[in-house]
Amino acid sequence: MNAYLMEALRQIMQQIKTTLDEHGDEITTTLQRVALGELKPVETLSPEELECARELFGWVAKHDPLKVWAKVEPLLPELIGSAADIALDEIFVDPGFGELPPSLKKLKDKRTLARLGVLLASYICYDQFHYPQPETGVYNISGSAFEKLKWVYRYWFNQLEVAELGSGLEAFFASQRLEFFNLTDPTPDPDSTIASVSVSCAGDLLAVDVLTPENTEHLFDAITDFYSSADIVSANLESTVDKNQEPGRNQQPGEPARMNTSEAMFDKFRHEAKINFFSTATNHAMDYGESGVLATLDVLKRSGAMYAGTAASQAEQNEVVIFEKDGIKVALLAYTFDLNGHLVPEGKSYLANEVRFNDVNPPPDYTLIKKQVAAAQAKGADWIIAYCHWGWEFEMYPHVNIVDAAHKVIECGVDTILGNHPHVSQPAQLIPRTGKQDALVIYAFGDFVSYHPESRNSKLAYSVKFNIGKVKGSTGLFNLQALPLYIVNRDLGKKRFDCRIVKFFDVLERPTEFGLTELEISQLPHLRDKVWNDILSPLSSIAQRFDA
Repeated sequence: MNAYLMEALRQIMQQIKTTLDEHGDEITTTLQRVALGELKPVETLSPEELECARELFGWVAKHDPLKVWAKVEPLLPELIGSAADIALDEIFVDPGFGELPPSLKKLKDKRTLARLGVLLASYICYDQFHYPQPETGVYNISGSAFEKLKWVYRYWFNQLEVAELGSGLEAFFASQRLEFFNLTDPTPDPDSTIASVSVSCAGDLLAVDVLTPENTEHLFDAITDFYSSADIVSANLESTVDKNQEPGRNQQPGEPARMNTSEAMFDKFRHEAKINFFSTATNHAMDYGESGVLATLDVLKRSGAMYAGTAASQAEQNEVVIFEKDGIKVALLAYTFDLNGHLVPEGKSYLANEVRFNDVNPPPDYTLIKKQVAAAQAKGADWIIAYCHWGWEFEMYPHVNIVDAAHKVIECGVDTILGNHPHVSQPAQLIPRTGKQDALVIYAFGDFVSYHPESRNSKLAYSVKFNIGKVKGSTGLFNLQALPLYIVNRDLGKKRFDCRIVKFFDVLERPTEFGLTELEISQLPHLRDKVWNDILSPLSSIAQRFDA
């Protein structure tokens, strides 16, 4: 095991030991309740995992979590670093622990043991894993082993479907009503002449090894009628496009994953999905340093697409993007909360538009947004859209400080926020403005082109489309529509996949047509009832009318 993994393991073990020391009795009770079926475990466990988890939790509670931890802790580095499997009954040979439950005795598969270990940690540090934790300082998941462990838990088991405790955000978002945007035109005056620009947007375009041209022959076929039919078709390019780097998701121990899209895949985004605006301000923008940014910009420029969020010079950053049609000018801005620990070279902050939305102390600096809004207004922009990469991954509600950040961005003069990053969908809200139409904020569309097969809620995403119209000199947003999407990554065997994005309602009606597994089919009612119709209810209310 390398030095980084040893240090990461040390940090995690220290956190667990501290929690056990401080809350031992409470933890024992929690484990007993899970074992007895009084506390419902996460729904994503298989029946076999559920049986193992209940027996493991009951056994640990019976023999005292602190004593069990004292036995396991010194062995963990060797167990994790070893290439060989080892059964649990080879570890707990001390007669003081008694006999292991039958389902655990010969359990030795490392992945299964790792999943059970992460699950056990999530019930030892219950609140830390099961509830969003308010940020109090500077966001730094790339520098915290414990935060990374929570990330693994949320990816594998539990994409958090609750908001911060005491925030009231669940009720707040459920109360939002977006229907008034669905008008034939922005004014009831039948004699008015309407000019408008249509905009569509979806989530993140990721670079993962299975996302190759060979595996994505029908990637966008099912959604182009909705998504690709706007004047501005937009998405977040969450990777570099650099022919000098290996395509896909690449990661070294101790470093965040780096992503690089092949030019062949970029061509699919550009020509098959007809994306003509790419937000390039994401936490992966600097994955391959300045050269990666410049290589990506070169591809974008040669493609003829619009883009914002990264720049090759200060002059280019200052030159905000304006799309104009029928006398309506729409400014397109983009910002990211973080760069995964990568630093821009000194004096070259223009390479990536970083506004640290997730930070609390010190708070985000909105100077760049104010500057670019002023530049857009100086160019005569009628409407300003900001693409904000922000939030916490695998959490279904934005944090309180992200909601605060949305208000600050609107106060800077932005009219609409189109957000993303969490790899799951989040709801939307309207922010009231004096003398202006309420500002629409989409917190997260969810994944788009992606591969997160073990994250149930990542398979459901959505796209929106709307018009920006001008009537008698007044500009507003209208005809807001939402389309729920389902991300299919069908394993065909022999390292071949059928990756495509389809309409969620089609999957609900004909799941076998898309090659869903039995597990995926069993997850559909939850995605429909809890995620789409409950958590995302502001969007589902307008989608039902659109798809009727």
